[in-house]
Amino acid sequence: MESIWDSIAYSKDYVRENYWSRLENQAVFQALLSHIGEPEGKQIIEVGSGSGLLSVALAKLGATCTLLDISALSLKNAVANFVNAGLPQPMYYHEDALSSSVPSEMFDVVWNAGVLEHFFDDGKERLILEMLRMAKPGGMVIILVPNAWCWQLQISKALMKVLKMWKVGFQDNMSPRRLKRVCAHIQVTNTTTYAFDVVHGWHWIPFGKRITKLTHLETLELHRKRSWMGATSVLTIQKKNDEH
Repeated sequence: MESIWDSIAYSKDYVRENYWSRLENQAVFQALLSHIGEPEGKQIIEVGSGSGLLSVALAKLGATCTLLDISALSLKNAVANFVNAGLPQPMYYHEDALSSSVPSEMFDVVWNAGVLEHFFDDGKERLILEMLRMAKPGGMVIILVPNAWCWQLQISKALMKVLKMWKVGFQDNMSPRRLKRVCAHIQVTNTTTYAFDVVHGWHWIPFGKRITKLTHLETLELHRKRSWMGATSVLTIQKKNDEH
């Protein structure tokens, strides 16, 4: 898996200007803020940090951000993104998210986006429990994944696999309902799940993004809109004060 993420560490999609020009990324950031609240003064770790650009944005709002990633190249790029933004170099871990040396109960928020779906079910469960371990009592775990009920994404992924154009390896997209079931299986409670972004799925089909622009659907409000078939599923877990 490390080689896959090394290969896309410097993708044009991870260039800061390109990244923030995309409304779907702005919508993800707004979704994060809706659960985090005011970031200032909070200890936040991104488990599977990729470009780190969302963590950079949180750090600009006063959070102390830590990164963890299995890809050395991704971490190098993410740290550079902090420095280039005029921020101090963050603490980071070049480790496997399923078995890391990150201290327990250290963070107010433990989160990631586009990570959980790359594991089989046992790995998904281990990752959720690891993230919960890192969170302080009363802290929050936030996980965002592609939604299996977004039909445009599912069709596009199947076609890309047939044409051998799929580059990110195993990806098991998950609906909000399935996220809930995985948590129930490992007896993790105090969860909420939902999906959002009714526009981004159309970007996966030919001329889809052009169509959304011509029909004036390419707005941040619609990217943020909740829908069972939105492109992104969200799981939040509020860690109980007596949970270890």
